[in-house]
Amino acid sequence: MTGRWVCLLYHDVVADVCQPAAGPRRFAVHNRSFEEQLDLIKDCGYHGCSIATALTTVMERPLAISFDDGDLGQFTAAFPALVARGMTATFFVTTSWVGKPGYMTWDQLREMKCAGMSVQSHTRTHPFLSELDAQALRQELRESKAELDDALEQATDMLALPGGDFPLSRLRRLVQESGYRVVATSRWGSNPGVVPSRTEPLYLRRCTVRGMPTPEHVRRILVGDRWLGGQRRLREAVLSAMRRSLGPSRYARWRRHVLDALVWAT
Repeated sequence: MTGRWVCLLYHDVVADVCQPAAGPRRFAVHNRSFEEQLDLIKDCGYHGCSIATALTTVMERPLAISFDDGDLGQFTAAFPALVARGMTATFFVTTSWVGKPGYMTWDQLREMKCAGMSVQSHTRTHPFLSELDAQALRQELRESKAELDDALEQATDMLALPGGDFPLSRLRRLVQESGYRVVATSRWGSNPGVVPSRTEPLYLRRCTVRGMPTPEHVRRILVGDRWLGGQRRLREAVLSAMRRSLGPSRYARWRRHVLDALVWAT
């Protein structure tokens, strides 16, 4: 691979999402729209694949697909849609949620892995990592990896940051010490096709997809449209400044309150 590549970020895939939506459904994508997006990816000549495949396999126009949280819709709707089109994806799972109502079970995760999907860590309890001290951060990272390694008989080496929240700078070494080589962020953008040899973890950018985006919007994401990217990065900069000012937890509560109020006002 020589050119830059994009990694899409999805959450739940459901049958009744509407825009605007409140709560976690704000990040869900409609199952019909998801299938149409996969068809568009294929029609545009991209190869939908897991992050590991995009990083390690020589191919023309790779397009990585990823999911966060481990929502049940990822198994019931996204998984069969991917298999039907010969695509793979990376599923970042919050291990303490496995088996709970609305989330995948270990048997379902094993089935996906056997079908070629990659199952990786989204921590154990989905905390804001910047709010954790060294002991708590180490516990989140290592326990999640250990549970995945044991249940899926693998060597888990990828981590997705909950809420896109980075650990404190002085503690980021614990990510590598806990066995992770790749860290998937929520920062918008594309990734370099040629990754130089490195010892520290590789931090990847991902483009969030939710709701029922138009085909034109999806195409702009796939090609790394600069205008769209600039808009998203400006938005990220403003929200990041607010997050730093308020703190991740307080910011999340404020943002949820504002967005839910806007939904109910429509």
